[in-house]
Amino acid sequence: MFIQKSGKKYRLVDRYKDPLTGKLKRVTVGIPDKRKSTVKQARIVLNKKIEKKLNEVQQGTITHGVTLGQVLDEYKAESKNRVRRSTYYNHLTMLKVMRDYFGEDALVERITSKAIIKFIEDLMYGDRRISSGYASKYKYFCHTVMEFAVKNSYVKKNPVDGIEIDYKTPVSGVKIKNKFLEDDELKALFNYAYAHNTTYAQLCEWLYLTGSRIGEATSLGFDDVYKQDGRWVVDITGTLDYDHVKIADQKKASNPKTASSVRTVILPSKAVKIYQERIKATGGHGFIFCTSNGTPIQSSTINTFLRKAKADLKIDKPLSSHIFRHTHISKLAELGVPIHVIQKRVGHADSKVTRQIYLHVTEKAVEKEAPKLEKL
Repeated sequence: MFIQKSGKKYRLVDRYKDPLTGKLKRVTVGIPDKRKSTVKQARIVLNKKIEKKLNEVQQGTITHGVTLGQVLDEYKAESKNRVRRSTYYNHLTMLKVMRDYFGEDALVERITSKAIIKFIEDLMYGDRRISSGYASKYKYFCHTVMEFAVKNSYVKKNPVDGIEIDYKTPVSGVKIKNKFLEDDELKALFNYAYAHNTTYAQLCEWLYLTGSRIGEATSLGFDDVYKQDGRWVVDITGTLDYDHVKIADQKKASNPKTASSVRTVILPSKAVKIYQERIKATGGHGFIFCTSNGTPIQSSTINTFLRKAKADLKIDKPLSSHIFRHTHISKLAELGVPIHVIQKRVGHADSKVTRQIYLHVTEKAVEKEAPKLEKL
């Protein structure tokens, strides 16, 4: 499935195997833009068109005896050049887990909705103990694989359609607080970071000041930052391509995480100062945040550094590079910035966590001002 430009508009294109001829046939649907929500709705329409065409030809017939192992192998080969590298390698992990769970020789036509539900819930509540968010990704992966099976006439209907997963208890107010740092925690962490490694500290502070994802920040070059209408801005157009790539060969991926991830962010003066200090440290060439060898800083390295800081500072919260992005969101909410502006700044078309942090912070602000209601 891919997007093709058609004049000023776009078309979502996919192919399916004609059960009569065995040849691939093309089906398309027009879309006005490439936003994630638009593509998602168009994908539903496209899948229904394919299902209708298959039903017209097959009249309910499928190829019997196809194993899950065969489907997964075919899906793996087809998806390699259709999805982002990071998505592909993430799917390889899920593919192996699914294969191990159901078995190589399981007949794909016998995998029911109940079996898919049990698979995902076992991942959440069994030995793996994956999060609800990651379980949701498994559900999407299973749907994609089974949709591939439908298109190739291996199953009549996608068993993942309409299933309800018993996800873990929604994030509580206490847990939401663990997703971002309070002012005193942030100050202590930055003091610690600057005392131990200036480059790591500058990167962490940049993540907080811009709300960037770690891969977006580590892929930045000096030309991505410039002055526009009297303000300093940074163009975020991609993320670091690091999956199964040698560090010396890493570069910015041509496609971002989502369409909404491409954005221009206004930089506060503290971020501009960091940018200027990085020019002095590196000569202004290559990656902004790099090692002494000029290679980009790895997210795993930063997260190891933060785990050490967490232990030394006794911060009782999960600590990774992503907490600075959430802290940025919480601070903007505290300053009264509207949620739609925050979402645009951090490159979220929509995000449950962003909304939860925003509501938590704004509700806390309302409670703080409650005594003033007596003056009404």
